[in-house]
Amino acid sequence: MKARKLLLKLSTSCYKLPQKLFIQGVRHVTQHAVFAGGFGDVFRGVYEQQKVAVKRMRIFQRECDVPNQKFCKEALTWQGLSHPHIVPFLGIVEEEFPDVLCMVSPWMQHGTVLMYLNSYGRQNVNKFLHEIVQGLGYLHSRYIVHGDLRGANVLINDAGAACLSDFGLTVFNDTPATHSSRCEGAVRWMAPELYSPQQFGLERFLLTPESDIYAFACVCIELFTGNPPFIELRDPAVILRVMGGQRPARPMGSDPSMCDGLWSLVQACWAHDLALRPRVQEVAATIWALLNVVSFSLCFLPLHS
Repeated sequence: MKARKLLLKLSTSCYKLPQKLFIQGVRHVTQHAVFAGGFGDVFRGVYEQQKVAVKRMRIFQRECDVPNQKFCKEALTWQGLSHPHIVPFLGIVEEEFPDVLCMVSPWMQHGTVLMYLNSYGRQNVNKFLHEIVQGLGYLHSRYIVHGDLRGANVLINDAGAACLSDFGLTVFNDTPATHSSRCEGAVRWMAPELYSPQQFGLERFLLTPESDIYAFACVCIELFTGNPPFIELRDPAVILRVMGGQRPARPMGSDPSMCDGLWSLVQACWAHDLALRPRVQEVAATIWALLNVVSFSLCFLPLHS
């Protein structure tokens, strides 16, 4: 852990990436992006006879061969992760786009978890939630906060398993010096203490395991409804609602429906007081227990007349 953090600190401070992270031989990259995210564009290519995703940072510009600090941080954090529910990092490629570095990962043909559920139905919502929280638990066990957990950052691999992606906002949470001091992230998934840190006794904006847990609760709503939290409101209104202690309504009339046990867990996860939110291990254990209760499992089956 200390060696990994030291490497991250040195690399980001001097804007120098280890040469071992660079790969060659990525071919047949699509001319146009097949997906556009908040911070970059994703192209499809081929590497070692497998389809890969080539992520080009839109906000990144290379000057005198010096990588951008944000790119450096994400690449170094991502390359040190290995878990069944984390998208694998294959390397960095620099020859495909002039003056731009790109990160390479396996191509996820099913796309995001939201795309998968819209295409194949929502019978696997409970399974995906359990896999998401397992991936999150792995990050937290390594003292890493994801910082941008939402449906768009969960991909489904060829085996049909949910994998966390997009580590541009990740931070280490075992020392205050490694917390982010900038207000970044998706508004609708952000915990109230991220909007107004001082109101919660915090000195500044801090991404924490507790804010990840809050975001997970919002992901539960998102996966059941297929929509972002507070879909009916604009972002400023969302902030006012959340700061006032209001939360999205329980999904009703969805197929499948959200069971009482899961709804109770969601409410605990987005508690206004971050100290009251359960740890990721408790969330994972609760979901696992719910998955093994017949009544909970049945509520995820499609309803037939």
